[in-house]
Amino acid sequence: MRGLKRIIFGMAAIVVLAVSPVMAQDNSFKVFVTANWISPLSSEDVTFGSVSDSISAANALGYEGGVEWRLNKIIGLEGSYLIGSNDVDFGSTNIGTLDSSAITAAINIHFLPTKYFDFWAAPVASWYHFDDFELDSSVGGGSTTIDSQWGYGAAVGFDIGFGKTFAITAGVRYVKLSVSGDSSSVDSVDINPLISRVGLAFRFGTR
Repeated sequence: MRGLKRIIFGMAAIVVLAVSPVMAQDNSFKVFVTANWISPLSSEDVTFGSVSDSISAANALGYEGGVEWRLNKIIGLEGSYLIGSNDVDFGSTNIGTLDSSAITAAINIHFLPTKYFDFWAAPVASWYHFDDFELDSSVGGGSTTIDSQWGYGAAVGFDIGFGKTFAITAGVRYVKLSVSGDSSSVDSVDINPLISRVGLAFRFGTR
C-alpha cells in the first residue's frame, strides 16, 4: 500500500502545482477511452497435487471505456467497462491465462474542477466476470470455472483540458478483489489489482 500512497500524493502534487485560478468547468458529460496497466498486488500459497508454491497473476495491459455524468461542479457519476488478460504463475511456472472484464461504478468528487485541470477522487465498486481458466499441462491440465465477484476500492485521477472538448485523462484505482472457482485445489485467491490508466476524454454538454 505504500506504493499506492506515493502515487496518490504524487498525482495530487502535480495538479496542485499546475493549477492556476481559471474558470470552472461547465461540461455535463465526459466520454473517455484509456489504456490500462493492471498490476495484481497479492499472491497466495496453494498446493497442486503434492507441490506447494505461491500463485499470482502477472502485470498486463487492458483497455477501458466509460462515461461520467456531472451532477454539479463537485460530484460526478462514472461508469466504465474494462477488459484485461493476465498470465497466472505458480511459482516461476506459467500455468495459464485469466481473461476478465469489469463493470465499474464510481462517485467522483472533484476537488479542483477548473477549466484546464480537474483533480478528483472516488470510492468505486466493480463487478468482475472471468472466463474459464484453462490449466496448463504442467499442473494436470483441464479447466476451472471462475466465479464472478464484486470488488471494492478507491480511485484518484486528473484531466488536463485542451480547449472546451478534448482532454488527456489519467488515474489509478485499487480494488480489493478475491477470486474462487470449482477447483478442489484452490478455494479463494486474492488478486487486489492496482489499475493505472491514461487516455483521451471528450467533454460536452453544459450545466
